[in-house]
Amino acid sequence: MFKVKLTLDRKNYEMYIKSIEPELTETFGRSRVYETLDKNNIYINIEAPDVPSLKASISSIARVLNVAKKILEGKIW
Repeated sequence: MFKVKLTLDRKNYEMYIKSIEPELTETFGRSRVYETLDKNNIYINIEAPDVPSLKASISSIARVLNVAKKILEGKIW
């Protein structure tokens, strides 16, 4: 099992995470994605059985975060 934990500053990214929360509760193919929080940070945890699945999940999360950021900041293509 391969695991990655993305750490985001809670103060700066909480709005983006709230907008994509439904995406974070789903499975991405063979990967499992979930979030955890503490006082200062938001952690996006990704668990996958192999490297290609892990890479695909990281790419999906990054793409969704990028779209949310552009929409919330009014910078739509």
